[in-house]
Amino acid sequence: MSEALSNKQYIIGAKQVKNTVKSGKASKVYIASDSDSKIISPVIALANECGVEIAYVETRAELGKMCGIDVKAACAAQTI
Repeated sequence: MSEALSNKQYIIGAKQVKNTVKSGKASKVYIASDSDSKIISPVIALANECGVEIAYVETRAELGKMCGIDVKAACAAQTI
């Protein structure tokens, strides 16, 4: 997936993504496939429960780059 998120509003990090999904402000959640399952499993479960679309990215480095940051990211949410 090479979709750039730089021109969109997004939230990075598991805790922040969960809060965004809970508040109903997430339109899509991005998950890096190489993330630790302990970190992303609760995010995936909550997104599914709340009916938020999930998109998978191959690596944390790729997701970080998509978000315009210089560090790896396990998950991110695009906001409404």
